[in-house]
Amino acid sequence: MKSRFRAGLLLAVLSCAPAAAAAEAAACRQDDVKYPAPDAAPITQVIYGDAKHKPLGADCFEHTDPQALWVTVASIIRTSATRQTFIARFGAISQLLPVQYWSVTEKKWRPLTSAAHATSSAQSTDVRADYSASELSDGAIRYYEFTDTRLGNAIRYSLRLRPSQADRVIVETTNVDPIKRWGITLYPPDSVHTLYYLDERSPGLWSYYSLTRVAAKSFLARGHEESFINRALAFYRHYMHLDTSAQPPPAH
Repeated sequence: MKSRFRAGLLLAVLSCAPAAAAAEAAACRQDDVKYPAPDAAPITQVIYGDAKHKPLGADCFEHTDPQALWVTVASIIRTSATRQTFIARFGAISQLLPVQYWSVTEKKWRPLTSAAHATSSAQSTDVRADYSASELSDGAIRYYEFTDTRLGNAIRYSLRLRPSQADRVIVETTNVDPIKRWGITLYPPDSVHTLYYLDERSPGLWSYYSLTRVAAKSFLARGHEESFINRALAFYRHYMHLDTSAQPPPAH
């Protein structure tokens, strides 16, 4: 009797697994994202979340935080880049150094970071070479340090390539360290969390959708929407190999 019960329980658990996986996949779909025409200006959006209003893809985060501020960038680009090319760009941490963003405060282009490099582990600050596409492809969590020119201190971030189909790239980044200024914690760990979705729609045509969750408990989440948009657009232009200081500037 006990053996039959255990077998039945195991069968029930196994039969639920595909359904659970399907439900998770359905929650993470971005089929209804509004994209511009190919090579047109990207569509950006800031959403103040609540129980009823969340952007597409919000349920893909481990911590959904419905009260968060959400920043999205959607675009379609004609490019000869391949899936491996895009993965390598995300792993090339040192290549973030030339990236420019439009400063709303100063009304000019300025560097996004003063230092950026991969690190050998979560606990180490030792500089290592950029991650290759093959390294990221194993799905393990990698780490890097990024020094925002506004803050001036190095912050550790995690980087992970999520499993996906052969015509898709899903990359996840989040802050591991608290983000501080003047000794005050502006954003606790896992408070600035981004998912990037790149899909090959047809040969030479890729869509880009990034979704950043800014934790609601951060007192700076509101009132800095243009700054969040401009930083998100700087990353978009970098990963899609567009001029990060091209005119006209983003939100200003």
